[in-house]
Amino acid sequence: MPLPDRISTLLRRLLRPGTAATKPDPDQAARKFAARARSFHDLLAARAGALKAMAELDAARRDGRPLSISFIRARCTLATVNVFKIIRHCNQIVDGHHEEPERTFSRLRQRIETILEARREPVAGETLLDLVRIDRTRAGLAGEKMAHLAEAGAIGGIRIPPGFVFTAAATGLFFQHNQLYRHINHILQQIEIADLEDLYRKSAAIRELIRNAPMPPELETQLLDRFDRLADAGTACRVAVRSSAVAEGIGPTAFAELYRSELDVGRDDLIDACKTVLASKYTPQAISHRLAKGLLHEQCEMAIGVLAMVEARVSGVCHTRSIGGPEDTLDLFYAPGMAKGIVDGTRSIGYLRLERQAPHRIVARQEAGDAIEPWLADAEAVALAEIGMRLERHFGAPREIEWSIDPAGALFVLQSRPAGTVQAPAGPTPTPAAGRPLPLLHGGVTGCDGAGCGEVFVVRTVPEALRCPRRAVLVVRHPLPEWAPLLHRAVALVAETGSEACYLAILAREFGLPALVALDRATELLADGALVTVDATARAVYQGRIDSRPGQTVDRPDPQEGSPVRRILTEVLSLVGPLDPPVSDSPGFQADRCQTLDDLIRLYHQQAVAGIFAFSRRVGNGQGAAKRLGGALPGQWWVVDLGGALIPDYDRSRPDLEITDIANPLLHAFWTGMRHSPRQKPSASGLRAAAAALFLASGGNGPASIRASFLRQKNYFLLSQKYCNLNICFGRLFATVEAMLDDRDNDSSIAFRCTVGTSRQTRRIEILAEVLEHFGFRTERDGEVLAARVDRESGPVVFDRLKVLGSLVVCARQLAAEPAGRDTCIQAIEEMLHHE
Repeated sequence: MPLPDRISTLLRRLLRPGTAATKPDPDQAARKFAARARSFHDLLAARAGALKAMAELDAARRDGRPLSISFIRARCTLATVNVFKIIRHCNQIVDGHHEEPERTFSRLRQRIETILEARREPVAGETLLDLVRIDRTRAGLAGEKMAHLAEAGAIGGIRIPPGFVFTAAATGLFFQHNQLYRHINHILQQIEIADLEDLYRKSAAIRELIRNAPMPPELETQLLDRFDRLADAGTACRVAVRSSAVAEGIGPTAFAELYRSELDVGRDDLIDACKTVLASKYTPQAISHRLAKGLLHEQCEMAIGVLAMVEARVSGVCHTRSIGGPEDTLDLFYAPGMAKGIVDGTRSIGYLRLERQAPHRIVARQEAGDAIEPWLADAEAVALAEIGMRLERHFGAPREIEWSIDPAGALFVLQSRPAGTVQAPAGPTPTPAAGRPLPLLHGGVTGCDGAGCGEVFVVRTVPEALRCPRRAVLVVRHPLPEWAPLLHRAVALVAETGSEACYLAILAREFGLPALVALDRATELLADGALVTVDATARAVYQGRIDSRPGQTVDRPDPQEGSPVRRILTEVLSLVGPLDPPVSDSPGFQADRCQTLDDLIRLYHQQAVAGIFAFSRRVGNGQGAAKRLGGALPGQWWVVDLGGALIPDYDRSRPDLEITDIANPLLHAFWTGMRHSPRQKPSASGLRAAAAALFLASGGNGPASIRASFLRQKNYFLLSQKYCNLNICFGRLFATVEAMLDDRDNDSSIAFRCTVGTSRQTRRIEILAEVLEHFGFRTERDGEVLAARVDRESGPVVFDRLKVLGSLVVCARQLAAEPAGRDTCIQAIEEMLHHE
């Protein structure tokens, strides 16, 4: 049964003489209507709250902003709590409840909670594993880093340090033993991610919590026993304690240097070192990186590798596919001692580019300025290239390999992971483009192609970092991993030191952030607050805003595409409601077909309006009864005041109203449009009420005949201070307008719906739609039904759009179904708006 007929049937049952309740006395009626009016106001407030939360979820989906599970959980909670309030307030209005939609709500709420509370099952398995027992198939237990390293060590001719893994099962037991996840989740849910100071403070609290937690005695005993066995095997009693993240199914991501490694650790410090590495999962840079990538911290579990220390003469990183060179070359970055200075950009480094094909000829060389003699012999470079290519062939993809060579010349692979993002081949330092001003700075190394413009913000210390504004050009001395949280605020990165292999450059490529590193004296020559353009591709920094050249601007990827958080958001939105406010409701919409929270909001809103209308008819002339609105327009116009719609000094004992008694600005705007319609007003005989059309804007499905004669006699306006529901009928054209003002800027709305009685009028509907589209409405047509909306607009815009509707509805019946009639109508309405 179409919705208008169902509502008509409902109201007929409520009001038919045989079953109608005895009219209450006036005082009782006043109290009851006041209670219903309060409930309706509360329902509208809850509806606005639910729709706002739903809109924020959809806006986050559309604009690609970094999302956290806390954000999604908070908005879902707001939506479900407010829908629950809508149900409660509607039941108070209609004196009852509706089992089927209430069951639907309970089912939807449970499904949303299940999605949001989805948790990884704890990792099960052995708590400690020797490296010789590990390969890629055990990455879920040993972590990606240690699993790949162990498998590399099983390839003939490739040497790795001896060691063992404190598995993800063991670290899970540590967290469970101390109930850490419950405390961590409580802290994470309170983080205001846009507030860097809050991020750093909450991060410190979580890390302190982990470091102070006791290691379960059985795990502590196992760790120390395994350390002693490593020492008994002839290995020096100093180890490196390294993170090894378990992050199945999330693809490659630059976590390697976000987590801490503890070097040169002895037996007495082993337990504390392990807890420090575990705590590094919650550094500010790790938290912000997971947020940016859309990852859940529970899904990024961690194992710990305990490896014998290598006394390094020279260390470095090998990229088996050159970062910025030709595709048939590979890169070697190296420096004396350990490789840490290469990753954080604090060391002078050497660089070699070699051919990928044997015999791996050296095609480019750059020694550090302070090197007295080459740190890496050509034969060692070729041997490294050969090992790198063997690992690439074995794993089937380009690799990023960390290595060390000891004083005896033995080469150790310390890490072998999938390579990150590469960029276009780099050539010599480009000459600044002709026609451009001379750059402030020129040279350096392209960390990531592209250009960005913003105000300079120089960061030397953490307190300075906490003040970093959004859309700044971030300028640092060294590209340290601790500056990673700032990249999400920046439009470009400039560093005085570093290389393509430093961590911030890797991260910049992952996020598509223009980056220029190894640019000498940048912190001295670029003044805080100065507007500059960083052209990382041309390796230049210009004063002011410089237009991009074709191909200069690089599209920034969506780092959360396909991430767990995005998948959760998509699943939740499928249960919350449509991704855009519906212009009209789908055919057949009814209680047993509600599939989303949005469906329930619309259904209960309809039932609340019906309840208010039915009560108003029952109480006769008491409070809550409709009062006739007089004025120059023909026909009967009746107002139901829900509270706040009338001026303060109106005499409520009067049975009628004048337009000057109305305090609702929405009705005034619509009334103004009707009075200034560009066409002749219809006669009183052609003006009929259609109270059932009251519901067409929020659920009507077509031009169903309206059989109940009592619904045809009056035009009803349902009003509060900032809410207006209008319904009018001209001949076979029925129209309904629902408008709401919101205190927030640009969050007011209008929903309009009209129908014509026969399919012969569909061309007139098309003309109406064209006029409405001209004035900024979104429209949807279905035969003789037209729906239109204005969403998220300011109050003045909504007032103008209501004038358009008032004018158009009055003249719609006489509107010529031809372009000339449309153009004349548009011109007349524009003149009316101009004069008003």
